[in-house]
Amino acid sequence: MEKEYFTKIYDLYNKDIYRLSYSYTHNIKDAEDITQKVFIKYYKNIIKVKEEFIKQWLIKTTINECKDLFRNIWNKKVIKTDQEILIKSTNPTENLLENLPHKYRIIMHLFYYYGYTSKEISELTNIKESTIKQRLRRGRLLLKEENYE
Repeated sequence: MEKEYFTKIYDLYNKDIYRLSYSYTHNIKDAEDITQKVFIKYYKNIIKVKEEFIKQWLIKTTINECKDLFRNIWNKKVIKTDQEILIKSTNPTENLLENLPHKYRIIMHLFYYYGYTSKEISELTNIKESTIKQRLRRGRLLLKEENYE
């Protein structure tokens, strides 16, 4: 029963977690590793995570895993391979988000792709809500500037 439930959750959120981690890291291998780590952690904590908070738990864990990756000194310098440069999302808006600085990109991704409010994003990222709103505004301005150039 537990394995079937996990498989259901994995099938439901796997692509979302991968997209979120890729939007954070811009690296296919890192995004795959993070996605795998998140679901391993979820499997180990499946009993502790309440059903109504699964998506939030997965997103928060993904963000924390991404932050941990960037804290690692060996990952300070990342060189994209030709394959990673060639592979782009079929969603043109997501391509635009990839050009944003990291601090705007993750906030915009959570807001527009997952539909979280600024208050919910604040809780997920441990960033003040006023900062979230400011980054959303600035991110939109950067997107507008990029579209007009």
